[in-house]
Amino acid sequence: MTTRSHNKKRNVGIIYEQLLAIAAKGIVENKQPLTQRAQSIIKRFYKEGTEIYREHRLFKAIVEPQIQDGSLATKILEEAKKAARAHNVQRLEREKSRLIKEINHSFGKPFYQQRVKNYTQYATVQTLLNDWRLWNKADFNRVTLYENKVHSILIAPKETQSLLKEHDKKVDNLVVKVMTEKYNDKYGKSLTDVQQMLIKQYVFAENGDTKGFKSMLNRIKETVLRDLVDYETGCDNSHVANKINEVKEDIRSLDINTLDDQTMTRFLTLCDLSEELRRK
Repeated sequence: MTTRSHNKKRNVGIIYEQLLAIAAKGIVENKQPLTQRAQSIIKRFYKEGTEIYREHRLFKAIVEPQIQDGSLATKILEEAKKAARAHNVQRLEREKSRLIKEINHSFGKPFYQQRVKNYTQYATVQTLLNDWRLWNKADFNRVTLYENKVHSILIAPKETQSLLKEHDKKVDNLVVKVMTEKYNDKYGKSLTDVQQMLIKQYVFAENGDTKGFKSMLNRIKETVLRDLVDYETGCDNSHVANKINEVKEDIRSLDINTLDDQTMTRFLTLCDLSEELRRK
């Protein structure tokens, strides 16, 4: 059986997840141009009617759903094979080349170093799609191996986070609304986009997904510390400078492992501090 290398830059599933991560990072760090660039690329290259859009739909149809019936999973594989072979491969490759060029120009090589949670699954699907499009020229043993792998992806148990996302508007928005009103009543101000996103992550964390919440808390800490350093550079008051060092130490010592309203209030306040520092 011959081996075939996987080019992650031409994997529209992986690239899409990395673009979403860049957009989220821009929101957390209050870098609107960063978010706008990522959103613009998604809108232009993943829009309906493009070959990238069609291939990305195949990724979502294979990676996201949980199929309990093995025979149904086999039928889905057959339909996915027909769809993959119906794509305009030359047009798809041209679109991918333009997408890579745009990403290189907008974000540089570090963009591709972002970790993607389901990387192995995306790589497996892409390898199979590529082989299917080779028709009889593909290595039969490798195709069989990867069809079995993708079949396993289809029937594998999926995390409950996807269910949370599906019910986000019905359930989580109510929690967000309650917490927003609670914070507004306490501080007499409206929540920023970053604070609203933090509350959403808090809702997911309460349902068991703490990874995203902790990651966002860490990013907020890093952003505020960076803003304090920038402010300290232009500060000529020694007393204030000493106080800044104390504040930085307090921020570094903040616990991100405790999931409660007190933690939320502290980090919502940090978001306010970051906003205030940038206005000075």
